[in-house]
Amino acid sequence: MSFCKFPRHRSKSGLDRKVELHRILDSFDVFSIPAPIRAEIREALDSPLWDWFKDCDGCTCVSEVYWPTKYFPPCLRHDFDCATGHNGLQTSRRFYRIQRAYGMARLQSAVRFLGVTVAWYAWMKWR
Repeated sequence: MSFCKFPRHRSKSGLDRKVELHRILDSFDVFSIPAPIRAEIREALDSPLWDWFKDCDGCTCVSEVYWPTKYFPPCLRHDFDCATGHNGLQTSRRFYRIQRAYGMARLQSAVRFLGVTVAWYAWMKWR
C-alpha cells in the first residue's frame, strides 16, 4: 500500500492533517472504494459541522490494525455521524458497509456493527 508523503507540519499528536487527508483520498483507489462510499467519507471530511482531524477519536475499544493511524475511514465516518447526531441503525449499517469496502472480513465487520449498535441503544442514546 502506497500513500502520499508531504512535508511534516505535525500536530501535538504527531500526525499531519495533509498527510492523513491524502492517505484517505488515496485509499479510495487502493481499495477500489465505490463512488457512493467515497461520497459518504468525503461528506465527513468536508463538513463544516466538525473538524475531522481534531474530533475523530478512531475505532473505540478495538484495534486499528487495518490503518496506520486513528483515521480509518469507516471509523472516521462513524465518528462524524455520532458527532452530528445521526446515530442509530442506519449509521451502524453504513459503518458495516464501509468496513467491508475496506476489505475487513464479514465476521469482524459484523461484530463491530453489533458493538456500535448495542452501545448506541443500551447507553449512548440515553445520555
